[in-house]
Amino acid sequence: MAELEAVLRGVVAGSPRALGRALSWVENGHEAGRQLLRLLPRRQGWLPTVGFTGPPGAGKSTLIEQVGLRLQARGERVAVLAVDPSSPFSGGALLGDRLRMPRLVAAGGFVRSLATRGALGGLAAACADFLEVLRAAPFSWVLVETVGVGQDEVDVATVVDTVVLLQVPGLGDDVQLTKAGVMEIAHVFVVNKKDRPGAMDLARMLETLLPPPEADLWRPPVLPVAATTGEGVEALVTALEEHQRFLAARGQHRELSRQRAERRLSAILADLLVREIKVQTETWQQAVAAVAEGREDPLTVAEKLLQCQWGKR
Repeated sequence: MAELEAVLRGVVAGSPRALGRALSWVENGHEAGRQLLRLLPRRQGWLPTVGFTGPPGAGKSTLIEQVGLRLQARGERVAVLAVDPSSPFSGGALLGDRLRMPRLVAAGGFVRSLATRGALGGLAAACADFLEVLRAAPFSWVLVETVGVGQDEVDVATVVDTVVLLQVPGLGDDVQLTKAGVMEIAHVFVVNKKDRPGAMDLARMLETLLPPPEADLWRPPVLPVAATTGEGVEALVTALEEHQRFLAARGQHRELSRQRAERRLSAILADLLVREIKVQTETWQQAVAAVAEGREDPLTVAEKLLQCQWGKR
């Protein structure tokens, strides 16, 4: 308990060491992490959170560091979470601590790469827990990086306020972009490596995919940038601030909090129920065998398991 209390005090004070310990507990599904989440003080005021997604090689890490540096230069305190899915073999982050961002760390930023091996509720719920830890610390912005474009990234987008979608010319991802569903959840589009051939064509293509402007609705800007040089990054920071003001002016923070709470509770409840059923090894294995051998369909078996579980109450 003494260690838990010391880590909790350190988190509230913004100690990188304490934050690292707290996030490791949560990351590993440690009981101390769950206790910590229960004890975290509620934040006074809103903490802006921004998710960056896009295909591998789009320059997310470089861009995030550039954005973080500009926010730090304005006196803001910035934290970065690089959220990896867990390896199916080791349970650890697939890319490990690949994200160091030395300039941002030197400027006072906090950077951490995390896996989700022990968290309840999947990637989105795990990310929500990480963010709860950071909300208790004295940060003014949190930037979240995901690995690529896919369902995990769409899920993580539900726990941040603003989603930045990166694209670069020459990857041929425009069709995959629409298939993945990320067009619908992006608030800012960024075409990185603007000096490459085809960059401006890609930006114009993205513009044509957007709906026409409407009153009281946010229309995502399309911003060409060069993350390696910082060109265009200031415009991106301005867009992020404008979207935060848009949310605040329309009172959307409360609704965002409610939606996140509902999704998080649903995911954790479902995960807890599955774990509880799986503890009954024989019953679970019989159910799996019934589906695998074609004797029963998955829906029927799931309903029986649920009825059996509730019958014990």
